[in-house]
Amino acid sequence: MNQMMKKCSIMVLSLISFSCGMIAQNNADTTMTEIEDLEVPLVEKKFVANSVFQDNWYLSLYGGVTSNWGSDGSHAGFFQVMGPAAVIAGGKEITPMSSVRLQINYNRNTGVTTDKFNGFSDYAHLTHNRFKWNSYGISVDYLLNFTNLLLGFREHRKFHLQGIVGIGGSVSRNYTTGDFVKAIADIKGDPNYNDHGHQLANEDMYDNRQHSLVCLRAGVAGTFMIARNWSLHLEAIGNLLDNSYDSNPTTGNTWDGHVDYLVGISYRFNNKGGQAPGFYYPRHDMNEYRKRITVIQDLRNQTKRRRAELEALTDTIDVDAQVMYTLIAFDEGSTTVDRLQQTNIFTAAYAWSRSPRSIIYITNSTGVDDKLFRKRAEAVRDVLLERYEIPYVKIRVVASEKDIKPQGDYVELIIND
Repeated sequence: MNQMMKKCSIMVLSLISFSCGMIAQNNADTTMTEIEDLEVPLVEKKFVANSVFQDNWYLSLYGGVTSNWGSDGSHAGFFQVMGPAAVIAGGKEITPMSSVRLQINYNRNTGVTTDKFNGFSDYAHLTHNRFKWNSYGISVDYLLNFTNLLLGFREHRKFHLQGIVGIGGSVSRNYTTGDFVKAIADIKGDPNYNDHGHQLANEDMYDNRQHSLVCLRAGVAGTFMIARNWSLHLEAIGNLLDNSYDSNPTTGNTWDGHVDYLVGISYRFNNKGGQAPGFYYPRHDMNEYRKRITVIQDLRNQTKRRRAELEALTDTIDVDAQVMYTLIAFDEGSTTVDRLQQTNIFTAAYAWSRSPRSIIYITNSTGVDDKLFRKRAEAVRDVLLERYEIPYVKIRVVASEKDIKPQGDYVELIIND
């Protein structure tokens, strides 16, 4: 038993290492490119995102039948040694190739008596008769996704074929072999035939006490994706246990066991942030970058035209004034200062540091004085106050650029419409 358990453990660890290695090969390298003086990553090809701890968990419920094999099981038909089975399991997909689960199961088992009653006419009907018992188990399984391993990972694939290996424990009890034990006691003329002392000394008896055994598992499962969070499973898995599992440990066979045929359904919990469960292909959306660059360029053109207009109004601006214009672009409806605009705010703060007596005006080229403009202006002002420690009195929010008529140096931050 120890040698077999050791070999199974080595096999499971090898499968886990292999599947994790395969997923690592699918990760794509990223390169950097420069956009508007900023380095941003560009993905050259698709890659599979890593699964964080709280992602890709699932809960499963199974029902089906268990078919026993073991001592004298060949003397009963295939369907005669079947009984109901139920399983509840919880697990996590580690990579698209591999997952682990913890499961609790119940089986109503069927065994077959030996031929020890041959020659005893009063008990001949008990030869190769069936009896029942309950078993309760807990196990840890590793599942290897053959479909993704052989065909490559594809998000939202409708069918997956998986291999299963695992190890667990099983408790068997409530044997209905009492009639057979009583018959043997009658034949032997010893009413205490099945007590503990006799069980240690005799060979032909049924040990009806509770048994706690180690269970080795292996099988195959088919999974059908039926909805965003729901999957249907068909599973067949064999369980290998010690010969005492069926309460008759004295026969020639070394192992007892059962094969579970199960139908189940599982719910996959949403990933972090409410995203659908699974493994994603992150991509950098260059259309968004291009859109922002276009907006910035339009604002620059507007500012150039506005600057020309202001330079023509020489009666309102001191000819000795040094003026610095900076554009701040926000996404539509947003009040969050993004990374690109942090650079522009730095440029304005640096310009002010060269002339600390100047004033920083946060304004709007179209004179829109609404809540959105005010929130955007306050967001820019907060960056200037907190990050660059510019005095509050040096920063002014003006709804319209036309209202700015300074008589000295100033820095003007123009927020987009």
